[in-house]
Amino acid sequence: MITAVRSAHPFAHVAAGPAPSAPTRYRLFDLGTHLDGAPLLPVALNDDGDICVEAASRYPSGIVRGFCLSGAHRIPVGVAFGLSPVAALGSGGLVAGATGTAPRAVRAWASHIGSFGERLWPDSASQARGINASGQIVGNVSLEVGETTLSRAFFVSPQSPARMLTPPQGGTTVATALNDLGDVALNSSPLGAPAGETHAWLFRDGAYFAIPGLGGNRAWATAVTPEGRVAGHCRSGDGATHGFLWEDGVTSDLGTLPGCDTEMLAANDHCVTVGRALEPLLGPRAVRWSPDLGLVLLSDLVVDRTGWHLQEALGLNRRGEIIGRGLCDGQPRGFLLRPDFAP
Repeated sequence: MITAVRSAHPFAHVAAGPAPSAPTRYRLFDLGTHLDGAPLLPVALNDDGDICVEAASRYPSGIVRGFCLSGAHRIPVGVAFGLSPVAALGSGGLVAGATGTAPRAVRAWASHIGSFGERLWPDSASQARGINASGQIVGNVSLEVGETTLSRAFFVSPQSPARMLTPPQGGTTVATALNDLGDVALNSSPLGAPAGETHAWLFRDGAYFAIPGLGGNRAWATAVTPEGRVAGHCRSGDGATHGFLWEDGVTSDLGTLPGCDTEMLAANDHCVTVGRALEPLLGPRAVRWSPDLGLVLLSDLVVDRTGWHLQEALGLNRRGEIIGRGLCDGQPRGFLLRPDFAP
């Protein structure tokens, strides 16, 4: 298959018109703890409101357990040693991540096909990072090429053989997310490129679409929305890291807070993105960008956050719900924010 490279917008199905206003207030819910008291820390959120969480054992075993919170149910979905077993949650409830007893023994798995990393790449570490309602999975595998270890992005589908995703210039690649259309957000670092240089891409229907940065040498895509918008962060010409949202072939600068680098980690099709601002003295602080308010601290939008310090927002769905991590009374906790539309 011939691979095309395009910079123009490929999504004729994206709805036109202004995005609706984002919520201006949220209610905060503590995600609680595991039986041994370990906090349930969120990893992924889907449009149905299901949440994947991890709980690291408070005992010396190093076991990390994964769960799916669906309504009043807490469903075990994986166990790993020293790492999160869950990384992605599809709109149909399918889950994917990694399992293993040590970093070099990590193998990609998914709830509907098991530990496929052991079958496809038995001698290489692999991790699933995205899954959709059709059971398609993306992630990366570490492959030995001579004396060099390269990360290669993969695309696995129940209906076809696994394939590697290699955008132009090749090198090290990582796929970070995909949507139900099969659009994939991925990143690459060409061989021989200066340290830290990365390029962001969107892969769709056999073509790679370059996502321009903001003048710096680093762009990283973290999320792709149901209609194909891509969010992430990139280095600007002045050396600072800014969040971005790519749509209609245009990379929009979402800015940053004064004196901070900003990383956007999730987005929805209302053109709302969430992530974290890295403050030199206070550490990470959860942020949200929307067309009407711009970039704001999420804590400023929470009705009652007594005792909480919101550090990062990791997931956002079409209903406007947000998951993230922070500190409550100085202890690590996971949170869910729900829009509050009360007058």
